[in-house]
Amino acid sequence: MPKIVPGLLVTAIGLVVVACGSQPVAPGPAATPLRKPVTAVPTFAESLLLARLRMISPQTGWAVAAPGGKGLGHLVRTTDGGAHWEAIRLPAGLNTPNIDAVDFHDAMQAWVLVVLGAESTASRELAVVASTADGGRRWSTTPTFSIDGHGSGIQFIDAGHGWVFATPGAGGAIGAGDTTLYRTGDGGQHWQAIKPASEVRGAPAVFAGLPEACPMGGPIGQPVFTDSQTGWLGAFCQQPFFYVTHDGGHGWSRQNVPAFPGSPPSSAELPYLQYYVDSLQRLSPTDVVVFFHRGVTTGANALQAAAIYLTHDGGNSWTAIRLPYAELAANFVDPTHGWMIAAGPGGNTEQRSLYSTVDGGREWRLADGPHDYFGPELNFVDTTTGFIAPGTVLGQPATLLRTTDAGSTWAHVASVIN
Repeated sequence: MPKIVPGLLVTAIGLVVVACGSQPVAPGPAATPLRKPVTAVPTFAESLLLARLRMISPQTGWAVAAPGGKGLGHLVRTTDGGAHWEAIRLPAGLNTPNIDAVDFHDAMQAWVLVVLGAESTASRELAVVASTADGGRRWSTTPTFSIDGHGSGIQFIDAGHGWVFATPGAGGAIGAGDTTLYRTGDGGQHWQAIKPASEVRGAPAVFAGLPEACPMGGPIGQPVFTDSQTGWLGAFCQQPFFYVTHDGGHGWSRQNVPAFPGSPPSSAELPYLQYYVDSLQRLSPTDVVVFFHRGVTTGANALQAAAIYLTHDGGNSWTAIRLPYAELAANFVDPTHGWMIAAGPGGNTEQRSLYSTVDGGREWRLADGPHDYFGPELNFVDTTTGFIAPGTVLGQPATLLRTTDAGSTWAHVASVIN
């Protein structure tokens, strides 16, 4: 399995809206202990990577099976804890390898952003959103619409209210380098484009509302919405960059958060200091957790310090808690129970370990590790059951790992993709 390379701790982790509470279900399928080899492999000719893993319960979940781990491929769904994955067909005419982003909302509902490759360029994509409310048996599609740059994210709160997030593309046409949020209130029949004011360029149909990117920083990150009106976003910046909207994404204001906790940086570090909003997760209608990183990023250094910011009143007030190690991936199932993959004991960035909290992030204990299979596809469904989908290595088939004891031990699930 791949090791973490020092200096790559700033890997962007997909922002996930986490469902709250546990769901009682039947026991999962038999799993193979890690010390034994996996006895079943996917039926595809190539090795597969289960990307965008979203297990809704210990039994039911979604993913995207990518041949060879290269880009996005086919939608797949399981109803037996990952032992079998059924390939889900999209409507005729939509080429599944051109899936740009997915939103696996619950056990039955999903939204997929599909690029029409033959009609798109590096500067501008023509896309549709396909949605299902019955686990992929039937699909509805929106009218085609144009995206400046590259459609990199999608989120729907309900059947009507949704957003598509586009990041700068590789083309040279006007708009290709923009960051754009597309908003719909009618299920994708119509879209409102929202950009930073500097990127509107007098276009009458574009709304100037997104925050401007931080100078000497990076593009703003994908927003995460907790309801049809409220959402947050962050960015890579020389200062904490954290904004909130209360009108569905049209207007954004800087969110007042406490100073980064822990020892202040030295005066020599200040000119090179950077902050990064990593993961933002909704734990309940009023509980949200945000992971911040801080550090000096010159040379091979990574963002060395991490903290979580928590709100229990919908963002009116925030509490900041310093983490023992820099976080690589995190997942909460409710306001008190959470897990994070971080550096190993002593801060060793080449060996990843799993830590857990039962008090909302105030204290973390080593749950398991170090192990090289810990990676960003970390997904817990309740306080005891979780999954990891490691990537492929040297052409070997990807595996699915499951824990039923809150992360203390992990076992292979012999997965077959049909």
